[in-house]
Amino acid sequence: MIQLTCETETFSRTLHGETKFIASKLLCLFFVLEAMKSIVEDQIVELKYTLREGGENGAILEIMDEHWPLKFYYGSGQMLKAFESALQGLMEGQSFSFTLKPEDAYGVLDFAQIKEIAFKDMPESERFPNKDFEVGDRLVFNIGSSDERLGTISEVMGHSVLVDFNHALAGKDLHFSGQVLYIREPRKDESAAKRYIEPNGIRSDSRLRPE
Repeated sequence: MIQLTCETETFSRTLHGETKFIASKLLCLFFVLEAMKSIVEDQIVELKYTLREGGENGAILEIMDEHWPLKFYYGSGQMLKAFESALQGLMEGQSFSFTLKPEDAYGVLDFAQIKEIAFKDMPESERFPNKDFEVGDRLVFNIGSSDERLGTISEVMGHSVLVDFNHALAGKDLHFSGQVLYIREPRKDESAAKRYIEPNGIRSDSRLRPE
């Protein structure tokens, strides 16, 4: 619940009778509406959150705090649909806590996307000049003539590795807890681009992009 005290005494002294009363109430209503900004489509939203795997006590995957908050254009399709749906209607200053199931986030694990690749067929990389790979290493693979895909090494064997081409967050329940910090109308350049734009350029904020 929002509690506001409307200080309109100075303004009211210049008015009389019913006009004074109505003007005072309208001014109070204006302040109330300004304080009750809520998340709807085509707004710039700024929030902080902690992302955990599995639930509220799970391992931390990502933190966006007040010093480096997530800023995005709500309703532009840049974020996960279920993520935006969970935030819809929240007001500035309001806290949130919700969990997305894999099917509402990055999908369930597709074991067909885990491939065995021989060392000799692994891509060249300055990071791994001797192809000394470890579990968790991520590389870009050329698929077909022009497509590139990011893969994560899930197992290292004698002469080959298993590479997981699923999204890094696939198969995980994702728990978000945080607070809405700020809501505003987009600027003209942001409306045209349908995305949040920093004064000095475009900023990429988070891992939470549909792929």
